[in-house]
Amino acid sequence: MIEQIYDCQKCGLCFNQKPLLDTEKPCQVFWVGLSAKKMMSDVEIPLSPETNTGMLIHKIENSCCNVITYKTNLVKCLPLTEQQKLRYPNKKEIDSCFENLRKEIHAMSPKIVFLLGEKVYSSVGRHLNTVFEKWNDFDYTYKTVEKIHYVPVHHPSYIYVYKRKKTDDYINSIKQIINQLL
Repeated sequence: MIEQIYDCQKCGLCFNQKPLLDTEKPCQVFWVGLSAKKMMSDVEIPLSPETNTGMLIHKIENSCCNVITYKTNLVKCLPLTEQQKLRYPNKKEIDSCFENLRKEIHAMSPKIVFLLGEKVYSSVGRHLNTVFEKWNDFDYTYKTVEKIHYVPVHHPSYIYVYKRKKTDDYINSIKQIINQLL
């Protein structure tokens, strides 16, 4: 399945950079970010612990013993401006890549899918014909679609930048959901 995604050329972003993918494996928890970042080496994965986002996810994972996770993005390739700067992917790029996310979810069979930030949860909701409720503080809710629990949460980089003093509350809230749903 990963090979199919790696060879995808639907939206053309693959010419900026090949898809950034994690190692294919059955998992319990799935993390979905918005889009790939510029790779600095051939061994990078999405939401790498080398980033602020990935570092926070790594802390959550370490606090949940024996939970197998997989990390991905809605858009697997690198969206760049004409000046070669990272940008948000547009609706067409997200729509073009959504089938790849479906393939990943089908292949990995997670029980929980964390949707990182508003752009991610609104796009996933649109494709799943589901309306997700926005969180209230760190009180996260979920919707179950085809036996998978989809949980919209704050993007970790938002927590890192704007709510750093509340990092433990964020980690504990997500850990509580994992414990509740697994």
